[in-house]
Amino acid sequence: MNCKSIFSLFFLLYFCSILIGQDIPKAVLVGYIYESNNRGYLNEVEVSITSEDFVHHLETTTDIQGKFQIKIPIIEGKYTIETKKAAFKKGTVVISTKGRQANEGIFTKLELTRLPGYTLDMTLTDLVNQNDPGAPAYGIEGANVQIYNNTLQREEVNIAEHPSHQIICHLEQGNEYVFLIRKKGYYAKRMRANVNVNGCILCMEGFGTVTPSVMDNLTKENTMGTLGTNVTMRKMILNEKMKMENIYYDLGKATLRPEAKPQLDELTRMMYDNPQIVVELSTHTDSRGDNQANLDLSQRRADAVVNYIKSRITLRPDQVRGKGYGETQPVNSCVDGVDCSEEMYQKNRRAELIVIDILAEDPMQVRTLSSMMQERNFDLILDANNQAYAESETTSELYHRATPSKPETMSMGYNGYKIQLLEKEGHLSTNHFLFYEFDAVFLDVLNEQHYAFLIGDYADYNTAEAALVNYQQQFPGAKIVAYENGLRKK
Repeated sequence: MNCKSIFSLFFLLYFCSILIGQDIPKAVLVGYIYESNNRGYLNEVEVSITSEDFVHHLETTTDIQGKFQIKIPIIEGKYTIETKKAAFKKGTVVISTKGRQANEGIFTKLELTRLPGYTLDMTLTDLVNQNDPGAPAYGIEGANVQIYNNTLQREEVNIAEHPSHQIICHLEQGNEYVFLIRKKGYYAKRMRANVNVNGCILCMEGFGTVTPSVMDNLTKENTMGTLGTNVTMRKMILNEKMKMENIYYDLGKATLRPEAKPQLDELTRMMYDNPQIVVELSTHTDSRGDNQANLDLSQRRADAVVNYIKSRITLRPDQVRGKGYGETQPVNSCVDGVDCSEEMYQKNRRAELIVIDILAEDPMQVRTLSSMMQERNFDLILDANNQAYAESETTSELYHRATPSKPETMSMGYNGYKIQLLEKEGHLSTNHFLFYEFDAVFLDVLNEQHYAFLIGDYADYNTAEAALVNYQQQFPGAKIVAYENGLRKK
């Protein structure tokens, strides 16, 4: 039999199987899915129906009334119905079609239990009047929405252009979530939600007022329910001045006081999340004292702020610049020769942020929230371990190596499993604790400026899995990676 004949026979058998499948009598399955404790029917529940021999598999979704309806082949065996919906435990029920007639109705109901936690209903709006947060606002659509679970260290949501100004997500008990919302022409919005983490029952940072939803209030114990909140986005405006509060220095000095750090950390995050803006950080003094001395002092103070920001994050050389104006730009009549109150002098002693340029956004330079959080967690681990290393009198107190090992690259023909401890964007110093802790650290280039650091050599997955538990407390994001012919398997 030649290839053409084999192909013809295969096509005939395939076509016949379709005809046979079409001849199987079908019953009409109708189901309703609702929330436990009579809290209403559930829409958009994913429903899968699978026969016990796995020959038949169908999928559908409930409508706004919690109803689904689908025709299923009548068979001798049984079907398992499984449901899936965010914020709810999976539901399962088994039905039988044995003895049913064609087009006969089969009815079923499933009760789903909500997982402990909260459904967060966010409304994304434009901050129209920046001087009046309570002014009427307009919904923003098409925003990039990213949500990262910092407890499990995984990305939960990444939608390039969200079709609606309403964003709904579920926050499970015992987790910390970080939100990042981007929209062209607006400052990126970063928020944080802690749900029963570190003694915090429900802590929301960066959101508007959070209230129970009218449609679905919290339970009596406040362990689950729906929360509503408004999230405002601020437009980028060229040459806009933003006063920086609480930037304190000691009298006549340029040294930053500890009280200034929270405000500067907030500014640092803003620069980190919005790399397309170029800002000037200006500082001003009052008119008391020598003019030139005030000019020099204000420049040193501006430089101190810029240096603080650059010590925290990596910026383009021109992204932030410091400029001291001394007493040359008063905001009131307190100039040389005028006697003023301390309050009037204080108004002239100020720090301002001016947006001097807004660059076109380079998609290649836009980082995901996931990569930023992984780098942050990586740096926290490095800081903690390097601090312990620095405080010890000798390296032997912490690590078994007196000198660091050298990073190794993966051999071309390598087959096996390794444990990935960390991922990081950017170069890694060979003088940090990893290279003192382990004799062999393997470097894998995931993409440009994005690296993975791995240890171990395991012949099979089970052996690697047994070893993984030894590192997960110190490296929560550690995982097993398989390699074939030196290449990382998906």
